[in-house]
Amino acid sequence: MKFPILTAVLLGLVLTPALADHHQQTEVSKKISFGGGYQLMTINRKWLVASIEQKTNHGSWKTIWNYDTGFMATKVLPEKVCYLSIMNRTEMPSFDALPQLAADIRNHNRPRPPSKEITFTLVKRTIRDLESYGPDTFSMCRGLSTYVAYEVHGPQFSLGSCIKLDVLQYLALTYCHNDNFV
Repeated sequence: MKFPILTAVLLGLVLTPALADHHQQTEVSKKISFGGGYQLMTINRKWLVASIEQKTNHGSWKTIWNYDTGFMATKVLPEKVCYLSIMNRTEMPSFDALPQLAADIRNHNRPRPPSKEITFTLVKRTIRDLESYGPDTFSMCRGLSTYVAYEVHGPQFSLGSCIKLDVLQYLALTYCHNDNFV
């Protein structure tokens, strides 16, 4: 009777640090507070996915960056829409740099404007298979109007109304309705 109990205790002592280490390597969460709200960044190292969510009195949004597939999805509330686009890896922070970026922001006492901006134009095109963008994107965008967003450069595009999201005080994601978007 003592042998099974002793075995269970020893396994618990051996496995607990290993499981804790595995969990720390898989999920990392950082909360960044600023005037009137906060951003919560969650990193899944196993799946190479970063999720940044903002909650404020003026509106909330969430963006998922899938570094494995190269796609990103952004949900904007209260509009109840999702935007899907290809990640611009030259403008976005690297996956490994995200924890340090969050730490740097938490050390600043006041907000600063983003140092980079990516502008997208929206295309009214039905996304038939949200599941192909990953389980996080599927879960976030299911049941919402979902549009394709293409990155644009320069003034050659006639952009209508835009919404600008400040992600981690590093990157502004600007989503604009073009003239053909109805």
